[in-house]
Amino acid sequence: MATRTDHAHGHGHGHGHGTLTPAGAGHGTLKDYAVGFVLSVILTAAAFYVVMAHVMAPEATVFTIAGLAAVQVMVHLVCFLHLSTASSQRWNVTAMAFAIVVVVVLIVGSLWIMHNMADHMAGEDDKLPPLQLQP
Repeated sequence: MATRTDHAHGHGHGHGHGTLTPAGAGHGTLKDYAVGFVLSVILTAAAFYVVMAHVMAPEATVFTIAGLAAVQVMVHLVCFLHLSTASSQRWNVTAMAFAIVVVVVLIVGSLWIMHNMADHMAGEDDKLPPLQLQP
């Protein structure tokens, strides 16, 4: 008696579909995890090198670190959380996009508020008037 493996799309053979979670995301292979780990280590080492070796101006270092961080977030989403653009993951991608928008609004809004507070608190009115000598 042959054992048959049924899939959601109706044919009975196994050819590397992987196991799907209830949300439709596939579990990663050891290769996926290894690639994600190696990329994460490389990105972390690159960020560490940029800061410790002082290879660029401080402003450029900040933008480089931010760019490396964004790339590393994408590596984690794809390699470890298995987020993809597959139609079965449409709600996962939508939720992630909403979360990114909320985080960006919070960060930009906080920086804007802090900048405006610093401008208003350190204005000309806060300086002491020059001393007047009486004859």
